[in-house]
Amino acid sequence: MRITLEDVAIRLLPRPRMGSVLSRSELRTLASVAEVLLEDSPTGVAPGEVAANVDAFLVAGKSRRAWRVRVLLHLVEAYPLPTHRATFTRLSLTERRALVRDHWIGRGGLGRLCAKVRNLVILGAYGDKRAEAATGYVPVPRRPRFVRLRAAALRSEVA
Repeated sequence: MRITLEDVAIRLLPRPRMGSVLSRSELRTLASVAEVLLEDSPTGVAPGEVAANVDAFLVAGKSRRAWRVRVLLHLVEAYPLPTHRATFTRLSLTERRALVRDHWIGRGGLGRLCAKVRNLVILGAYGDKRAEAATGYVPVPRRPRFVRLRAAALRSEVA
């Protein structure tokens, strides 16, 4: 029998609540990262909502690789232990901001891996409908060019 990293992760990771992919601790870690990365963001999406949006995305997509996201969040949580003697969520906002700036941006190794959590934050924040109006984003189907193309296609179907 071959044991994979996925098998080990699933056995060791905390059990998420029913209807969720991420555990409470993982949601808290993601929200703490979002608090740092979305500072001064125009999205209007709160850090906890960002985490909930990512969880909903993973649930809806029935992702078979969600365990990788979960492992990443545990790595992010544990990353500051050697240097700060505290987990990511136990650090102050100022300490978390400095950690991200000094250890993740433009670095290699584990810091570079931890920096991948940024993509999750972007997904959770900018994938939220409220962010569209706040940022001026117009989804492709509502852009004038595509509205005209769709209208022309409908006219040609009718004719």
